[in-house]
Amino acid sequence: MKVITISRSYGSGGSLFGKRLAERLDFKYVDDSFIKYLKTNKEASAILLRNLEDEKSPDITERFTQLIHNKSYFKAAITVALYSLIMKRDIVVVGGGAHLILDNYPCKISLMIIRDINERIFDIMQEKGLSEEEAINLVNAKDKEKKRFIEFYFDKDINDPFSFDITFNASTIKLEHALDIMKLYSERFFSRIDLDEAKLFAAKRLLENRAKLAIIHHDLASKAKVDFEAQAEDVLVVKGVVGGPDEKEKLLNTLWGLKGISKIIDNLKISTLSRLIY
Repeated sequence: MKVITISRSYGSGGSLFGKRLAERLDFKYVDDSFIKYLKTNKEASAILLRNLEDEKSPDITERFTQLIHNKSYFKAAITVALYSLIMKRDIVVVGGGAHLILDNYPCKISLMIIRDINERIFDIMQEKGLSEEEAINLVNAKDKEKKRFIEFYFDKDINDPFSFDITFNASTIKLEHALDIMKLYSERFFSRIDLDEAKLFAAKRLLENRAKLAIIHHDLASKAKVDFEAQAEDVLVVKGVVGGPDEKEKLLNTLWGLKGISKIIDNLKISTLSRLIY
């Protein structure tokens, strides 16, 4: 249930710090490679899809592969993947916009690791055998890639200091000292958290995003404008407007197909498609 997210500039040592911190705290280490894995690996797709429906159509994995490149679907998919993980154990997550995906989750500490760009360039030159110009170009390209990812999926600035609880300057603070600080702080911080409350929060967000995935997967999002609010881990409120009785029935049937759901509170209204869009 406990989560520490780490954002970092390329070459700042954030991944190493995350791995060492996970070892120190006995947390599971997860990095942004899981995003690429989620996008390209059929086994990962199948694991995620087990969150969606009890009965699956034969083409559901193929359909998932197509949809995972949709902005809204992909964001919901990452959210489902992360909340599924934290429902099972404590994790350290490096990258992937996890600090934004898990925004307002009460059992989370968000870190930013920064480092002097000249030190970053020098280490990349040594590590990858690059010239100074090549290393500069690589660092700049990686930084821009991370910035674009956060802006595209979350409409946020990756360097916004208010997105983080703690910022470590890897140029001035040694790795072991930062680990010591985080071990002490995390023990005190997490000891004050109501874990049952955090678990319920995670379960609700998981259900809401499973619902989002389901309606996009079944091509219902274009025919309705709906929001979801989980009242419990198995109780879902659906509100908004749909284009007609048939669309409403299909949407509700899709939601009833979600695994583990026991109650749906229907606050839907039927409207014409033109009013729905405009």
